[in-house]
Amino acid sequence: MGKASKEPIEQFRYIKKRIHMLNQVVESMEEEEVDINDLQHLTEMITQLQIKLARFKKDWESYK
Repeated sequence: MGKASKEPIEQFRYIKKRIHMLNQVVESMEEEEVDINDLQHLTEMITQLQIKLARFKKDWESYK
């Protein structure tokens, strides 16, 4: 997805894109075919998103 910006508006756009991408991944999965590897992949995506959100939160606190 590229390097994230330090500007809050760009960071928020980045988060929206990541959430959209996560939703697309989930929507593409067939309920009958989901396995443990799929769940692990989703967990990793969510964890990475949480890390970005925590970093952006710190950036926003220091930005103001």
